[in-house]
Amino acid sequence: MQLIFIDDSGQQSPPRERLGELASVGAVMFPEDQVAAYSRAIDELRTEIGMPAGEEFKWNSSKGSFMRQAGGEVVKSTRRRMLEIAADCGVRTAVVIWDRGQIGWEKEKVAREILSYLYERIEMHLESREERGVVIADIPGGGGKDHTKWLSEALDLTTVGTAYVKPNRVVMPIVTAPSDHLPHLQLADLVTAATTAAVAGRENGLELVELLKPLARRNSRDYIGGAGLVLWPPSLADLFYWVFGETHYVRNGAVYPIGPQSGFSQPGSLFSTSSGLPA
Repeated sequence: MQLIFIDDSGQQSPPRERLGELASVGAVMFPEDQVAAYSRAIDELRTEIGMPAGEEFKWNSSKGSFMRQAGGEVVKSTRRRMLEIAADCGVRTAVVIWDRGQIGWEKEKVAREILSYLYERIEMHLESREERGVVIADIPGGGGKDHTKWLSEALDLTTVGTAYVKPNRVVMPIVTAPSDHLPHLQLADLVTAATTAAVAGRENGLELVELLKPLARRNSRDYIGGAGLVLWPPSLADLFYWVFGETHYVRNGAVYPIGPQSGFSQPGSLFSTSSGLPA
């Protein structure tokens, strides 16, 4: 059995040129026997840095919170330690990022679409391990009406599936829980937000890439692209080179070289010759 925790994130104005607003959702996938071990390690980390009980680790900590006042170095070291603990616990991750600047669907429609992409990666992950899983999501913002609507849409995934994946391994409808009670949801917040920040070109995300890479799911050819990280639309594929250092991308069974070293550019590629960031 695996326990999968999911959360969403985004970037309003990415510094990476040619990117529009990014919407994202991500999952952290725990072997059942490591769920308690992760909680214990995070409790020890909390004690080590003097973080009060009841506060949660958030990518964007609220004003007046312990982490907001702790200082940049404490925040950086804590994020790194959380990712290291996750790696020690055998956690695997998947994140889906949609560029609304390229395909400007309404936010609600994008949210449904990227959740379905993520659900496919969760089912694939479970299938590869011949395991079952339960999915727990952070309670969506917006109040009870939005919460009910989100649960209804999520139920379709777990009863019908998608065009590519049927609900064979997720054993029950996606449930929600408050993130302040679950450090595993706080990890989902960190992984999703940090990955999105790295793709956006923000330093606070890029500095965590080497710790995010060992966690990310990989395909049968050992690439993260399309497995542990989905970028949509496909014109963003060269970012797998600029962010994660990958030299090829697998799509529909075909392998494509990416990045400037390939000497090859797919039609419409936005980052085949440049990262979009200042030198």
